[in-house]
Amino acid sequence: MEHPTRRAVATALLAAPVLASCSSGTPDASSPRRSAPGPDALASAGPQTVVLWHGLGGAAGTALTTVLDAWNAAPATPGITVQAVYQGNYSDVLAKYTAALRDGSTPHVLLTSDVTTGFVKDAGQTVSASALAAANPGDLDLDVLRPAARNYYTAGGVLLSVPFNTSLPLLFANDALLARAGVDPASLTTMTGLDTAARAVVAKVPGVKGFCHPTADGWWFEQVTAAAGDLYVTPDNGRSGTGATALSLHGPAQREALDLLTKLHVDGTALVVGANGDAAIQAFAAGQVALMFNSSGAIGSLAKTGATGWSTHPLPLSGPAASSGPLIGGASLWVDGKHEAAAQVAAWKVVSHLASASVQERFSQASGYAPVNVQVDDSPTQRAFLAENPAWAVAVEQFATAATSGATAGALTGALPGVRAAVVPAMDKAYGGDETLDTALDEATKAADTVISDYREQAGL
Repeated sequence: MEHPTRRAVATALLAAPVLASCSSGTPDASSPRRSAPGPDALASAGPQTVVLWHGLGGAAGTALTTVLDAWNAAPATPGITVQAVYQGNYSDVLAKYTAALRDGSTPHVLLTSDVTTGFVKDAGQTVSASALAAANPGDLDLDVLRPAARNYYTAGGVLLSVPFNTSLPLLFANDALLARAGVDPASLTTMTGLDTAARAVVAKVPGVKGFCHPTADGWWFEQVTAAAGDLYVTPDNGRSGTGATALSLHGPAQREALDLLTKLHVDGTALVVGANGDAAIQAFAAGQVALMFNSSGAIGSLAKTGATGWSTHPLPLSGPAASSGPLIGGASLWVDGKHEAAAQVAAWKVVSHLASASVQERFSQASGYAPVNVQVDDSPTQRAFLAENPAWAVAVEQFATAATSGATAGALTGALPGVRAAVVPAMDKAYGGDETLDTALDEATKAADTVISDYREQAGL
C-alpha cells in the first residue's frame, strides 16, 4: 500500500501560499465554527452527482469502483449518483487538489492520504465529519468508526474526515528461521525482544540477516515514536493551539528505540534495503532476512511471491501499552464545503455509505485494507475470512485493540511530507555509520524545524 512519495513534499510546499489565501480571515472549515447543512437541503433539491477524487490503484481501486458502480446501479439514496475520478497516486492527488484550490474546481469528496491531513485541514475548504454527522443524524454514526482511526483524524475534539482505507504496521517473521535460532515468537512484543531475536538469527543461522525495514519511508520513524509513547511534533503532536511548531526526536523511549535500530544497521545485523520498498519484501520472501517491518499491505504482496512459513505480529512496543502503539496509514474522505448545501449533504450520504459495515467488509476483503467500521467484527463472513487468513487477522486485531493517546494520534501538520524528507536522509547517515545517532537527530531536527517554520509562515499560522 502506497505511502506518499517525496514528490508530495515539493507539491505541499509549493501549495502552501494557497493556504494563506484560502484561509486568511475565515474560519477553519474543518472546525465546529463552520455549520453543516442537514437533510432539508437535499430534500428541496433535484438530482445530485457527487464527484469523488481518489488515488487508489490496483486491487483497492478496483474494489472502490465496484462499490460505487453498485451504488449507481441502485443508489442507497435515490437521486444521487457518484462520479469517481482516479487522479493518479497519492502525490498526484495532492498536486491536483492544490491546483483545484487555486481555480475553485475542488471535488465534492476528496479521498486523500493520511500524510496530507494537516494540509487539507489548513486549506480551510472542508466541512468536518463531526459537523456533518451532527447535522445528519440519520446517516453515519461516528461511534462505529474504530477508535484508533478516529484518533488519527481528530483535532481539537473534531473528527475532520472519515477514514476509508486503513493500513497498519506489522512485524513479519520467518517462522522456520526463528525456530533455527531458538527464538520464541512470544518475545517479539517489544523492541528489545526484536533486537535479541535479530541478533540470535545472525549468530545461529549463517548467511541470514536478522531484520529489515523500508528505511526510505519516514512513516517508520513515526511508528517507532508512537510505539515508544512519545510525540513526534510539539506541541501535542500538532493537535492543539495553532498546530505543530517543532520536531521532537529526543524522547527517552523514542531515542532508545531509534538507537536500537541504528545499531542493528551499523553492526550488520540488519539488511539494508534502501529506497526500493519492494526490496524488503523480496528479501524476506527469499529467506534472506528473518524479521521485517512492513505495512499490512505487504500481506498480499508476500502471498503473490509464493512464500510460505511466515507469520505476522503486532508492532513491537518500547513504551507503556496504555499509551503506546501503532499509527494507521491509508486515506480518508473529506467533504468539500464550498459547494451548494444539497451537494454537501449528498456527498455526506456517499461518505456514510463508504464507511458502512457492509461496504467496509467487502472493500477490506477485496483490497487488503483493514475495515474501519467496528460492526464488521460481528459479521459471520468476516469471521470466516479471518479464520482463513490468520496473517490478516493479526492486523485487524491490532487495529481493534490499539491504544488511543496523543502519541498514537500521530503528527498533524501540513509540513509532514517535508518533515519526512528531512528525517530520512539524516537517519540514513546514522544507519550507514557516517554520523552518530545524536548528530543525525540534531541534523534532522534542524532541517525539519525549518520546514515547519516555513510552512507555518506561508500558511499564515
